[in-house]
Amino acid sequence: MNWNQCGALRRFPLRVSRADGRWLAYAGLYFLIALGIWLRIDHVFTYNPIDYIWSDPQRHWEQGTETLRADPMTLTDPVMYQLYIGVLAKLTLKEPLLIAFYTALLACLTPWIWYRFARELLPSRLQATVVWAAISLLPSWIGIYGYFMQETLLLPLLGAALYASWRCRRKQTLASFMLMVVLWTLAGLTRGIAIPLAAVVTTWLWLVQPQKIAKAGFSLLVLTLLMGPLAYRSHAVMNMVSPHGIGQLVALYLRSGKREIHVHYLREDGAQWNYWFGSPSTGEKPLAPLSDWTTTREGAVHARIEIANGVEDWSNALNRYPLTPERYFHLASENLIYLLFGSSWPDNNRERPIELLNHHIRWLWAPLFFLLMVGTLLCWRRLQGVRLFTVLVATWFLVQGVLPIAVNEGRYRKPLEGFLLVQAVVLAGALRRSRDQVAAKVSSSDHVELEGGIPVSSGTAEPPLAPPLAAPLRSQNHVSA
Repeated sequence: MNWNQCGALRRFPLRVSRADGRWLAYAGLYFLIALGIWLRIDHVFTYNPIDYIWSDPQRHWEQGTETLRADPMTLTDPVMYQLYIGVLAKLTLKEPLLIAFYTALLACLTPWIWYRFARELLPSRLQATVVWAAISLLPSWIGIYGYFMQETLLLPLLGAALYASWRCRRKQTLASFMLMVVLWTLAGLTRGIAIPLAAVVTTWLWLVQPQKIAKAGFSLLVLTLLMGPLAYRSHAVMNMVSPHGIGQLVALYLRSGKREIHVHYLREDGAQWNYWFGSPSTGEKPLAPLSDWTTTREGAVHARIEIANGVEDWSNALNRYPLTPERYFHLASENLIYLLFGSSWPDNNRERPIELLNHHIRWLWAPLFFLLMVGTLLCWRRLQGVRLFTVLVATWFLVQGVLPIAVNEGRYRKPLEGFLLVQAVVLAGALRRSRDQVAAKVSSSDHVELEGGIPVSSGTAEPPLAPPLAAPLRSQNHVSA
């Protein structure tokens, strides 16, 4: 038996041990995934969203089920979630059991979709399965499915758009690029925060891939077909070109610094609508019990909007509240506190176990975000395959946390929570690969062996004498397993 055969026999128990360890790791992860599926099904069937029609869930439900509504609020909200609710109501005929079934199905599919994205992003299936298990058990991504809220559709669409993006990065074909564009468009029509993310991803991949003219041309064609009718729809009803919804309302609310917003719409035929809103953030103390700090917003901002004037009345209302550097700093500071520490509403009912846990783990996300961002900067050179994802996380924080686009709430943080779980696995994998490379270099430099099987340490002053009639010395480097 030669030395190579002896070495293989010596390494065999180690290989068996590693295989057993991977088997146990997968068994544990699939157990957690199964537990997450059970928690999601149990939560939805216990707290059926059809039983909690009030406030925002009521608005979303009515906009979806009353399909021909043309009131200003229907045109203010993005259309995709309204279409989802309309399909759900038609499929179920508003039967509670069927509503729970389809909602639970969507809740269980969401972590799997993010797993498919992780399979494209991460180098190993085990790492992707860790992401699947973590998202399956994430309380804030379970509790929200007890309500009719836009996030219930945004989260799976965002995962699907990310999957299509990294699939496009791998395949670099025209078909994969177009699939990515369509999915990002659908996500942007669900919540506006997906639009800047889509701009970053699609532009990045377009710049580094071939077939630029074809991809740009077909993308413009798809966007025209999807967004053009919606743009005409908004102009025909509201005299504004705004296919993704009318964002001036939330912009005015933010810039005013007021606690509530009251909007009075008038149409030429005499129809009138009155709406008033107040963010749930203004009624909570996000740093409790550590601090009683709360917003300084007081009073109400009023806007009188004649629909025939289009965007003019909105511009006049916004101009009453110029965004000076001092006011911006104050509003942005409040916004960051509510985004990073605010309790997610409406899924913060502390009488429900999942939502109680969701309320308490809100303290985790801010330190985890800053820790991972520092770790990402330190490991930047090792993240060659995932730098785009890191840029995407930074883009989300810049737009949602820093730019003055809306009064932030805890539920706006949900995309970040998924991003951070994925980023944590990315960094852990990069650090492990770096450690293995260092260990391999140390092992190869510290172990030199003779052909005759006598080990020699490179740290000794001189090797032992060879036995009589031994073959000439020849070093062989064996990287330890």
